[in-house]
Order: sequence, then C-alpha cells, then structure tokens
Amino acid sequence: MNIPKPQNKIGEEYWLIIISAFILFLMFGLNWFFSNNSKLDSSKVLVRVIEKSSFSDLADTLAVHKIIDRKYSFIVCGVLLGADRKIKSGIYEIPYGLSNYELIKIFVEGKAKAIKKITFPEGLTLKQIAKITSNNFNFTQEEFLKAAEDSSLLNRYGIEISSLEGFLMPDTYEFFEDSKPNDIILKMADTFERFYKANIIPYEKKLGLTKNQIITLASIIEAETSLDSERATISGVYHNRLKKGMRLEADPTVAYALPDGPRIITYKDLKFKSLYNTYIYENLPPGPINNPGRASLLAAVNPEKHNYLYFVASPKDDGHIFSQNYYQHQRAVRYYRLNRK
Repeated sequence: MNIPKPQNKIGEEYWLIIISAFILFLMFGLNWFFSNNSKLDSSKVLVRVIEKSSFSDLADTLAVHKIIDRKYSFIVCGVLLGADRKIKSGIYEIPYGLSNYELIKIFVEGKAKAIKKITFPEGLTLKQIAKITSNNFNFTQEEFLKAAEDSSLLNRYGIEISSLEGFLMPDTYEFFEDSKPNDIILKMADTFERFYKANIIPYEKKLGLTKNQIITLASIIEAETSLDSERATISGVYHNRLKKGMRLEADPTVAYALPDGPRIITYKDLKFKSLYNTYIYENLPPGPINNPGRASLLAAVNPEKHNYLYFVASPKDDGHIFSQNYYQHQRAVRYYRLNRK
C-alpha cells in the first residue's frame, strides 16, 4: 500500500514569493533604468561629446543640463545595453523628456547632431569660403585652405590645378556643428560634380574646351555680372575674342591675381605680372578665379551668338554696354565716365 507523501506547501509558497519579487524587480527596476526623464520644457540643449570621453563624462554633462534625472540609472542602462563604449563624438541637439534608452540610442548611432545652415553666394573665392566656414566651425581658414589643396581630393575630381578653386558649388547647405573642412569640401564638390556631369560635360567636345577651361570661363562671367540676362551675352564676347586670338582683358582676372585682391583695379594693376593677368597673357588664365554658380556655368557653354568684342559697365544700371569694335567701345567708355554716379 502506497502512502502519499505530504506536499511541502511552505517551500512552494517560498519560491512563489521569490519569483513574484523577481518579476516586480524587473518591472519596476527596468522601468527605473529605462523610463523617460523629466520634460522641463520644449527647448533643446546642445551637448558636446568630446572624442574619447567616457560614458560617465557624458552622464555628467546630461545631468548638468538636467536632461537626465538620475545619473547612475543612465550609466547602468548604458552598461546593460553594452553602449558605454560605443558613443560617438560630436555636437548633439537634445530635447528634454527622452528615456535613457532613447538618449543612449542617439549617442551610439550618432544621430540628432546639431545642424548649421550656411549659404555660400555665387562668385566667392576659396579664401572667402574659408573665412565663412572658419567663422562658423571649429577650425581655421588655413586648415580649410590646406584641405582644399589635398592631392587625393584633386585626383578624385580630376582637377588639374593646385586647389579646388572653382569646384565648390554655391548653394545653401546644412552641416553638422562638428563638421571638419573635408566634410564641407566634399559636400560642396559632390554637388558641383553632379551638376557638371548632368548639364555641362556634353559641351566639352562640342566646344573643344576642357573641364578646367569651362569652369575658368564661367568664373570670369560670374565676376563680370550679377544679371542672368547678360551672362550669355558676356560669354559670347569672350568666345568671340578667343576665336580671334585676342587677349580677354578681363578686369576680374587681374583683381584675383593681386596679393590684396580681389578689389577694384587701377591702370597700374594692369601691368601686374601674373598668368592670371589677361591684359598681358592670351587665352584663359590657368584656373578659375572664383566658384561660379549654375547660371554662369550654363552661360559658359551656351554663348549668345553676336559680333560683340567689348563691353563696359553702364552708368545707369547694373548692366553693360556692348560694342562690336574698339571705336564703339571707346565711345561707350567715355559715356560711362561722363555719366557714372
């Protein structure tokens, strides 16, 4: 006869209590680690994560800005997620009210970095772009200019001259706050390259001009006028002069060559010895004198057909007076001098 053994109800109740306590710990403990932090307001805080800084340093920064309520729960959360050694450096724009998990994901993935929007007008020189960028980012003009002369970048874009002058597309861009010179240069140069390949490269063989020559001509057109209606006309003047073997005699090329240029030039400046001085040397200068925009690039390969060989500024507006011969041009010059404001 088998006699059933008495069940150990006390033991079962003991394990039930342990399991329930463990479940409650997971529910409330994990919630304590991963829950949202206080949403003080709807503003955002710029947080800089320095390269090779520790996860504890990040927690200190977030605590100072009151983005996290409990520093140690944030640190434990990072350790549990294995993220404490995976954070990416940079400047982040962080809102209030995110959970520890959401915050850690941002810093591990490198997202939500602060954005800076900058507009580069048409016709800026490389030096002028360097000045704008150095005023907005954490590097110097010299560092930007050095990066713009990097041989690997020049080879990447098939550039025959010693810098990326002319190959940075004017436009409005968005950059991360922690951008380096190469980040900016690559974004502007890639934008330029896409436009050039899609719209300009088919004209190289047709016109018998190289990429460098087309961009150089576009940069002169850019410097000569701010009127879209005149770009093709001015382009036609320079194409006519090139066909006739005449010197271009473009003032902006001289201004670019001067050590203190670009600026308004004098008669003395016209004798300044430089391959960029188109009053002395024939053909196009060695390279672009600024970074031309899309309209000037299109004008360079779509010159207006006419017989003009000269032009001078109009005293009445921002336009120019065009002439077919030197005699007409001299009359236009005298008219300009008598009537300019």
